[in-house]
Amino acid sequence: MPFTVSHSVVALAARKTRLPVAAVAVGAMAPDAVLFVPFLPKYAVTHSWWGVFTIDLAVSLVVLVTWWWLIRPAWATAVPGVRNRVPEAWGRPERVPARRIVAVVAGCVAGSVTHVVWDAFSHERGWAVRRLPFLRDVIAGHPVYSIVQDASSVLGLLALLAAAVLWWRRAPRREVAPLRLPERTLVTLATALIVVVLVANAVIVLAVGGGAADIVVVLAYRLPVAIAAVLTVGAISLITTRTLPSR
Repeated sequence: MPFTVSHSVVALAARKTRLPVAAVAVGAMAPDAVLFVPFLPKYAVTHSWWGVFTIDLAVSLVVLVTWWWLIRPAWATAVPGVRNRVPEAWGRPERVPARRIVAVVAGCVAGSVTHVVWDAFSHERGWAVRRLPFLRDVIAGHPVYSIVQDASSVLGLLALLAAAVLWWRRAPRREVAPLRLPERTLVTLATALIVVVLVANAVIVLAVGGGAADIVVVLAYRLPVAIAAVLTVGAISLITTRTLPSR
């Protein structure tokens, strides 16, 4: 399958629409949630049209609420180099008036639809791969659908990286209050934990005879879970520290 995070690149196209970009991005990754949360319905269900409007939508909304009302408000004002560039409103929970709910749901569903279609052309069991013989042709020892899978994963990540760099360079800066020591400590600790997880998994793979490709595969499954856990626990900790009186 294409790298899960790469799917969110489709959200870049939603920037000039009424669909919330975050909703499209989350929806685009939701069908793969079963790979990281085992108690969800099977992969075939989350990648079905029925799953798009049920399981995937439910997952999208849970993640979106967590992002808008916990992770983003906590971290937007804590990450150096970012906190003075993001909109000031990001430091507060997102407001979602009733009239916007339809757009939120539509964004989540639209994102999941792009995921299912993308996988259809890049997965061995995809409906497009089964119906279009050229996708099963072999080039240099690799099926075309596999090449599509790997190439789209890389291109998606590069597009996301390019968009992030352009935003970082062009976003206007504003004056912000200095971070308090507890916040700086939490940011440093969170960064260190993610680095430790990355290095530890790479070392384990190398220790059992794996190579660079194996490291990428392992990290693709384990790093997102670690990052999500660190961001969630860190967000709760950051919010807690901000409620404590300054000394």
